[in-house]
Amino acid sequence: MSLKDEIHAAVDERRSEIVDFLREFVSIETENPVGRNYREGAEFLTDVMIERGYDVEMVEVPDELVAEHYPDRTAHDRVNVLGRKTGDQAGPDVHFTGHFDVVPAGEDWNYDPYDPIVEDGCVYGRGTSDMKSGIVASLFAIDALEAAGVDLRGSITQSMTVDEETGGFTGLSYLVDEGYITKENTDYCVYTECFDSSRICLGHRGVLKFHVTAHGSKAHGCMAHNGSNAVMAMNDFLARVDEYEDELHARTTDLPVTPLESQKADISTTMIDAGYSENVIPDRCRATFYRVLVPDETVQSAREEIRKLLDDSKAATGRKFEYDEIMFAEPTIVSEDCVVSETYTENILDFHNDTEPVVSPGSDDQRFIVNDAGIEECIVYGPGLLEQAHVVDEYVPIDEILTATKVMATSTADLMRVTK
Repeated sequence: MSLKDEIHAAVDERRSEIVDFLREFVSIETENPVGRNYREGAEFLTDVMIERGYDVEMVEVPDELVAEHYPDRTAHDRVNVLGRKTGDQAGPDVHFTGHFDVVPAGEDWNYDPYDPIVEDGCVYGRGTSDMKSGIVASLFAIDALEAAGVDLRGSITQSMTVDEETGGFTGLSYLVDEGYITKENTDYCVYTECFDSSRICLGHRGVLKFHVTAHGSKAHGCMAHNGSNAVMAMNDFLARVDEYEDELHARTTDLPVTPLESQKADISTTMIDAGYSENVIPDRCRATFYRVLVPDETVQSAREEIRKLLDDSKAATGRKFEYDEIMFAEPTIVSEDCVVSETYTENILDFHNDTEPVVSPGSDDQRFIVNDAGIEECIVYGPGLLEQAHVVDEYVPIDEILTATKVMATSTADLMRVTK
């Protein structure tokens, strides 16, 4: 039996353990917003990594940084986890990173989202695909290497972070900003987000989220002439956004963004709020927008275009408009010819007849590794299913987890030049 076969067998032998581990992990209700039970999740991950021989640090996020990004959530601790295991021989550092916050479960589930069950070869529960199964896979990948007798050459780092679902600024961004992840201590990085075991993801489109508030003046509805209706001022801006949307749809990319319909820039009005009573002319109307950037665009250029639309509406209506930014994420892309991309692609083909890299339609924490830390050898690869992210009755197929774990394990061995 080849070493690669031994690694694969070591993963299969741990099938039940992997499923039980995932179920226990998913049962910790780490919903974001608001960010509840992060400490419990961090302690769970710390314990399992210590048991595996990692040197582990729980990285507490300062209250002032939490207040800066999430002022309404300061009552909830922000705790990230970072563990490193160093082999006896020199070699590269391979870093796995993933987030353990999950979006709120919501209603209408056929299963208890935090009492995960196994049915028809799948594990059901909030976070099974997005993306606790990715963290589980990266941990068990290293377990399998060691079980197959592989001596690590270099080091393995595992980081598990919070708040990705609301920007990642107190999660992976904080670890990068504080120097926990740098070009000097990281050679290869795999962000274990959900794109299924059959493909790697090279990057993502960018995002700009913002509010616009149109101002007017209140009046009684029976004497509307005494006021200025903020809704109608906003209507002028929305009409300009509608025209702008058509312009954005003409901006396409040749990069393999999935699905195909997302290979273009876009803008959506996602929320709108105005009014006090049916007989009061509203003096404020606030709308929320989600602007998506293709990789050739920049956040700054998108801001400038929005400002131009606001200036035009102000000139047309004579009303005041305010812009309030929620968050942004620059587009991110790495080469499919980089070492980590080619290595994972080769090992994926042991399980799938063909594979093509993709680019994510939305943003994720990969941008902090690539754009901020400057680490180009960074891909996204994980067992969860993209179409299962954020949905009711979320699930992940067990075979997907096993396959991704095998690919992670053998790719790590290849990167450390153990199998070659």
